[in-house]
Amino acid sequence: INVSTGKHQEICNVPTPSAYYVCSMAYDRSNGKMFFTTNNARDWRDLNVVDLATGDDDRLLKGARAGDLAFNPADHSLWGVVHHNGISRVARFKEPYKTWTEPLVLDYGKDLFDLDVSPDGKFLTGSLIEISGRQRLVRFEIAKLLNGDPTFEVLYEFEDNSPMNFVFSPDGRYLFGTTYYTGVSNVVRYDFARKTMEWITNSE
Repeated sequence: INVSTGKHQEICNVPTPSAYYVCSMAYDRSNGKMFFTTNNARDWRDLNVVDLATGDDDRLLKGARAGDLAFNPADHSLWGVVHHNGISRVARFKEPYKTWTEPLVLDYGKDLFDLDVSPDGKFLTGSLIEISGRQRLVRFEIAKLLNGDPTFEVLYEFEDNSPMNFVFSPDGRYLFGTTYYTGVSNVVRYDFARKTMEWITNSE
């Protein structure tokens, strides 16, 4: 979608979308490719890639069960969350994206969603929810994760509301996302330098 003119270009179809989010996507800007999932409403999600210039798409993995995709521009790895037997696992797919490793396996009753990777490839962020209802925006150091260290930093804890769709700004200084903290969906921004969460909409 051209944000200036509103004109849009159709790239490819997404078979078997989910009800609200359609599918999970991640963008490889350097190669002009978009990763996306199919079989989102039934079966186990397949991992696909489409060339934005040509529209040619290819299924990389069938039944990968991966969602919440995020692309690491530093090493071209793809990250996601794989669900199996009630357990959430953070998965890392290296080129050519036919297999994956699991740097983090969460305890039962915990789930991580809405992943993003910092522009320098050093950090992985996500929304961590627990069966108790506790919901936090967290940050992992990727180097530590790959060395078996699952510790994370809590950036902000939302009371009874999910931190949703948080993504890094291009310079890596902020995370922008949304939350229903006030009862309606508002845009918020986390400032890494000040370690504060700021309301961007309905800020009066």
